[in-house]
Amino acid sequence: MNRSMAAWIMAGLLAVVMGLAAGCQGYRDGSSRTVGEYTDDVGIQSRVKLALLNDSDIKGLVINTEVRKGVVTLHGRVNSHEQKEQAVALAAGVKGVRRVDDRLTVVTE
Repeated sequence: MNRSMAAWIMAGLLAVVMGLAAGCQGYRDGSSRTVGEYTDDVGIQSRVKLALLNDSDIKGLVINTEVRKGVVTLHGRVNSHEQKEQAVALAAGVKGVRRVDDRLTVVTE
């Protein structure tokens, strides 16, 4: 393979990567996240889930998390107001979290 062909291949790969980055993650309201914001959100979501799983009171509960631009939304059911407050506090304590939207439901059976 000569240098000219290698340069064309590299240019093509760069164009593909740039195209993917430009089209990354859109929102219903028309706003979008950059590749860096998307990557940050994935990291935040992983750390929030890990914090919830590591807590002995929250561990077995099914709490779904969504993260967009550092805003964590918690969905699911908890057994008490204390568990709800604990889940929100754990999420808020994770590095990179800007705000926590609490959509947890307290269900007593």
